[in-house]
Amino acid sequence: MTNITSHLEEHVGSALERNSVLWLTNISHAVNHFQNQMVAVLYVVIMPELGFSYTELGILTAIMSLVGGVTQGLYGFATPFIPRAWLLGLGNIVLGLGTLATGWVGSFNGFVVTRAVSAAGASAQHPVGSSLLVGYFPRTRGTVLALNTSISNIGSLLSPLVAGAMLLIMDWRNIFMIVATLSLAMGVTYFLFRNRLGNSTDEPKSGRAKLAQGRDSYKRVFRNKNMILVSSVMMVGGAGRDMGVNLAYLGPHFKNDLALTTTVIAVALTAMHVGGIIGPIFLGWLSDKVSRKWVIQFSLVFSSLATLWLAFQGAFLPLLLLNLLLYGVVTRSRMTLTQAMVADSLPEPDRAAAFSVFFFLGFASAPFWALLVGFLMENMGFTFAFSVLAGSYVLGIALMLFVEDARQIEESLAT
Repeated sequence: MTNITSHLEEHVGSALERNSVLWLTNISHAVNHFQNQMVAVLYVVIMPELGFSYTELGILTAIMSLVGGVTQGLYGFATPFIPRAWLLGLGNIVLGLGTLATGWVGSFNGFVVTRAVSAAGASAQHPVGSSLLVGYFPRTRGTVLALNTSISNIGSLLSPLVAGAMLLIMDWRNIFMIVATLSLAMGVTYFLFRNRLGNSTDEPKSGRAKLAQGRDSYKRVFRNKNMILVSSVMMVGGAGRDMGVNLAYLGPHFKNDLALTTTVIAVALTAMHVGGIIGPIFLGWLSDKVSRKWVIQFSLVFSSLATLWLAFQGAFLPLLLLNLLLYGVVTRSRMTLTQAMVADSLPEPDRAAAFSVFFFLGFASAPFWALLVGFLMENMGFTFAFSVLAGSYVLGIALMLFVEDARQIEESLAT
């Protein structure tokens, strides 16, 4: 992996600058995932202490998703005007402060507020970090985004194990306070290196010129059929649901319905995150070699099957771990694949706007899914709720039929 930057034809920026962008963005993405997804195992003790139900968990998740979706759009809009290293630094500091404040809350309402602040900070990572990476690595964007996703999923992998182990020796509040320092440190690092990151892709233009460019970019983005279709696929079978909404309910389900211990829950969630490391690397690499469109279709079909299996899976640990491993492989790969397809569909000047719109639209449905799943779990049970989710992937599969594989079209014209 250390030589990944040496195989690029364009050589955007110096080797030092490319490597700095690659690894700082990867590490901050891992820290981002760790902080956001450790909550899945902590919910088993937070919910009874603060006294909230599955329905209220749905409300919490919906608010976080709404805040995250809106602020992702704002961060993306700001990229032509503010250096991306500054935006990533600001996002990490806000995430750290929100996580730190969570350790002091004493009520459900307070918990909602601090988690919403954390979501506003965390949302900088995807639109800003992704546009930064594809700007530096235009010809290997699928592989680089897959690497970025897989390293972020190492943070996800460690989160249940570390949080579960910490929970054995300290209160959940102390865990939030301690891990907040990770994001605060990343934020400070971005500001310290702000003059070395993004200089080769942040264009020096006047404010008026940038505003005009941004306006024109957003017009082109909204006129791009692929862009809207791929974002719609994410709405019915993508990031806002698989990585945020669904994960929030798994820990409480394992505890309340399957009577698993906190340690076993941590191991089970770790199996899912192992799949989340394997899947993006393999499927991202495969999508660079064959049709990106049909690799996404593959992930949607198997996401539906893995979700349906999970809906009926009992407490027998070997099968549960296998199920979650497969679930992680297919559901955690789609973010990488769809980001690469967005980058395929639009030129470099429009990609900051494209990622802004993509993440906003992709996560826009998450509040709906959060409220729906919370309501269904409260009233109909886990099996019914996740069966509905499994069936909804059919909508994504249908939408992908109308998507053009822009990269293949470009390559065929070139030859």
